[in-house]
Amino acid sequence: MLRTTVESTALVAAADADDAAELGLIVEEVAHGLVDAATDGSMLDCTLSCTGHAAQVRLSAIIRSELHKDRHAVGWQIVDALTRDTRVIRSSFDHARHGYPTEVDFDWQPGVSAA
Repeated sequence: MLRTTVESTALVAAADADDAAELGLIVEEVAHGLVDAATDGSMLDCTLSCTGHAAQVRLSAIIRSELHKDRHAVGWQIVDALTRDTRVIRSSFDHARHGYPTEVDFDWQPGVSAA
């Protein structure tokens, strides 16, 4: 559902269908990593800001341990290849929420990759 929402938002912001699908795929891969590491009761939050033909995305959740950004995993290779300036920010352990508040931020522009 998140992927569809992101793709629809990108289309409304004037992206073409292929670009919207690309952004949806990236968000889905990052969300998958956060959900796999999430604590019980954690919520996944996604903030998407589209300006012109670029987007800034932030996904966050409370996770059990460090988010493993395995450079050999296909999902992270896709994220790294299609985004610029991907940042993973993990805060100190939050005892009240039983995990580490973690954000993944990235910038995306169609046709412009990190390579």
